[in-house]
Amino acid sequence: MHEKSKDDIIQRHILDSLQLVDYINKDSDRVIDIGTGAGLPGMLLAIEGVSSVRLIEPTQKKVVFLNHIKNLYSLNVTIINSTWEKIAECNSNVVVSRAFSSLNNLLEAMGYVSRETNSPRGLFLKGEKLEIEILEAKKNWNFSYEIYQSKTHEKGKIIKVWSVEKK
Repeated sequence: MHEKSKDDIIQRHILDSLQLVDYINKDSDRVIDIGTGAGLPGMLLAIEGVSSVRLIEPTQKKVVFLNHIKNLYSLNVTIINSTWEKIAECNSNVVVSRAFSSLNNLLEAMGYVSRETNSPRGLFLKGEKLEIEILEAKKNWNFSYEIYQSKTHEKGKIIKVWSVEKK
């Protein structure tokens, strides 16, 4: 692998995911990563020391890979081979996602996977179309939010959402 490719992977994927740790209480937050794929950002948050992380991934071969990483690093992470709509335990107070879906769909998922908690919040890594996604989501949802500039991408953003209610 070329040095530039390695640097790109580290910057674009690993450091991008890890910046969410700045908005999470490692000891008390219960984090759920919906549509985690290869474990981004959830697995990296667990490696970084977030004590309660659940990864939701419907694709079996990705779950096999995630379990391998979990065992390799002896991580305290729960991997659920399912879609977010089918999970039983819905008490996560922090919902994270990276490149999974539109903000509108993320708010729907967030409401479901955090329905047993008080004051849940979402932390979503987004790109340059975030403002359009917010306008679309506002048609169906009332929510409060803050936007933070990504540390790793000039056009990247982190949106923190809370007080989500369906219109």
